[in-house]
Amino acid sequence: MANDKKATHLTVRIDPELKKAATAVVNELGMDLNTAITIFLTQMVRDRGLPFTPTTLPIETRLALREADLSERLRTYRTTDEMWRDLDD
Repeated sequence: MANDKKATHLTVRIDPELKKAATAVVNELGMDLNTAITIFLTQMVRDRGLPFTPTTLPIETRLALREADLSERLRTYRTTDEMWRDLDD
């Protein structure tokens, strides 16, 4: 079925290296940058907000928080001595 919607153009100025890197990522996903931007905008409209949570937290903190969410995979200790013995191994 053909798409009868009229198209409009969106002009955005971005760093050429950012565009190159983003294009490489979406190409790995089997799409082009226009499709990825359309998906982003569609999700933003559907959610009535950004499709991600903006943060100023450093990547290390975000990774630690994500790891903490997977607490069933974390090792626990009854004593600090037990922990130190495990760390020394």
